[in-house]
Amino acid sequence: MKTPLLIIFILLLTSAGMAHSHFGWRKLSSSQIDKSQLIQDLRQLGHDYTMEKGIFQESPKLPGGSREMVKAESAYRKVTKEITYYKYTIQTAHVLGTYLVRATYIISFKPSNGDTKVKFHTYKIISKTYEGPESEDTPAFVDMRGLKKGSPLWKYLGVGIQFTEKDGIEKGWLPESTYRFWRVFSIQIMEWTDPDAVIYFVQLRNLQGQNYRARIIAWANQPPEDETPPNYRIYPNV
Repeated sequence: MKTPLLIIFILLLTSAGMAHSHFGWRKLSSSQIDKSQLIQDLRQLGHDYTMEKGIFQESPKLPGGSREMVKAESAYRKVTKEITYYKYTIQTAHVLGTYLVRATYIISFKPSNGDTKVKFHTYKIISKTYEGPESEDTPAFVDMRGLKKGSPLWKYLGVGIQFTEKDGIEKGWLPESTYRFWRVFSIQIMEWTDPDAVIYFVQLRNLQGQNYRARIIAWANQPPEDETPPNYRIYPNV
């Protein structure tokens, strides 16, 4: 009798652990996702962050270049006193029709100040072939570890932030303050433009401790006589 009782005890512990791991998570409907720009933005943020890690830093290694989300499998939300967590599972593929990948990631978001972090991410290669439409003219991922003080990536981002702060305040996208780079989620580059466009997905923080996610496009190796101002988008915190 000891063996069956032991098995039952283990099964009870396992089921209790599974229940605990799902405690507080609520599945989001398609309607909820479609109505919330924040939920959609965080899903894309997590996709870009996870793919950059898979291409440059983790294993199994993914081929470099561009990737696009091809299927959103599920999204869950867990609300705590100060932080809201979002858990996504998506499928993504290389734009040349290879390496179909399933990724799961959890993002924490603090509504009071907009602080956003990728708390967990994992991915698995489903297939090394993907029968889907190929995409062209999409930006390729860049290793974020190259964003160091004094590097070209740092210089371009500095110019982009300076412009984003000034223009964003003038147009009412940002409250008046001083902003600095706080966190990077991904960097991509479009090499077919002239000059090359470097796309940063970052978090900016102002002197009041408020955070804003921004996608900033800066131009690399731009001749002084033909300067084009950076482009940007500030993502909503609601």
